[in-house]
Amino acid sequence: MTPPTRTDWTGRVLRLRIEGPAQGGEFVARHSGRVVFCRGGITGELAEVVIDDDPGRAFCRGTVTRVLEPSPDRVDPVCPAAAAGAGCCDWSHIGPSAARVFAGTVLADQARRIGRIQSVPDRLSVEVPGGDDATTGWRTVARWVTGDDGVPGVRRSRSREVVTHPCVQADPRIGEAIRAAGVGPHREILGVLGDDGQVHVAHRPVTDPVSRGRDRRSRRGAATRARARASRAGRWEHVSGAPTVSRTVGGRTWRLPVDAFWQAHRSAAAHYSDLVRGAVSGAPALPGDPVVWDLYGGAGLFSAAVLDVVPRARVTVVESSRASLEAVGSALEIGPAVVPVASRVEQFLERSSGAADRGGDPDLVILDPPRGGAGIEVMTALARGTASRIIHVGCDPASLARDVGVLVSAGWTPAGIQGVAAFPATHHVEGLAVLDSPRAR
Repeated sequence: MTPPTRTDWTGRVLRLRIEGPAQGGEFVARHSGRVVFCRGGITGELAEVVIDDDPGRAFCRGTVTRVLEPSPDRVDPVCPAAAAGAGCCDWSHIGPSAARVFAGTVLADQARRIGRIQSVPDRLSVEVPGGDDATTGWRTVARWVTGDDGVPGVRRSRSREVVTHPCVQADPRIGEAIRAAGVGPHREILGVLGDDGQVHVAHRPVTDPVSRGRDRRSRRGAATRARARASRAGRWEHVSGAPTVSRTVGGRTWRLPVDAFWQAHRSAAAHYSDLVRGAVSGAPALPGDPVVWDLYGGAGLFSAAVLDVVPRARVTVVESSRASLEAVGSALEIGPAVVPVASRVEQFLERSSGAADRGGDPDLVILDPPRGGAGIEVMTALARGTASRIIHVGCDPASLARDVGVLVSAGWTPAGIQGVAAFPATHHVEGLAVLDSPRAR
């Protein structure tokens, strides 16, 4: 039997009418019965697209090389790195308000298709963090790399190649400090701007994967591999700034290690804190001294928001990064009201000992997992055990939709889903979903 001929359009230039946005930042077009995911396009445009990735299945990927009929939403890109092919500001060619509309469309589409939440509209609202609509200089945490020549830059899209043209995301003070550091070739560089104006720079060896391949493995697997690479890279070597970074939200100040997680956008931490306060204050049937779990809790930003609304709450902060967890005590008083637990969330739920001494199952859960989401097992356990409300801050529309879909299928009611444009000029949109337990009705 003759095997079927493999379709391979790699290198072909197609003239395509661009359709709607897709998860991942590309826009959809169609040709000869196949889907073409187009980088650099906008809905409604007629464009020439060169195919640069064809796995031979029902879809392939390409890059817009010439726009024949531009969209009114197209603007001149402001990021030199993105213009040179870097994967940083991949939506810098789209006007900011239109980009938020497209992001809201993707967020709603994922909620319907993956989460099977049919009550969502065709487009969800996407807000700028704290009314801060800047599209450049908004990033206070930036990671750069150096190539053979030691010049810092960012990665080319779908490549390990370093683009040394400047990216406009980072606050200019970070870029100046990184360029002045002169750390040498093949280094990963971390630049952090504290809320006190101090710039911190650290670096370590680059540990790239041996082969990227074409298999598109799960985001959770990718996150595991990223953690393994970080472990192999070793500790950060500090070049400038103190070993701890100052962060202030809601009158509290955290002192965190330079490499501890914090929201990259200068206004995002305060924005999310405000959203969580509002969601906590509206939780149904919440007792005056609720048991609260802050999962993937980092330095306890959301725990602080809970205590602002419910001062008698008993909060358990669960975080696997000891560097982040140790910073909880710099802003919150560790004791009966706040108990930090160093653990992966899955292990914490299996043991259940972290909550047993603090009143049993939680009344309220807040979770802010990494891009791969919490996962079905975690969400199933939370659906069974949480009495009032779950507040989910999601870094990725698809994983957020999957996680929330587990709750909806278990009878939970969505009280609100919204997006946050925490990464301007990029396709990345974050979401916050609030769901109420069937037991709280």
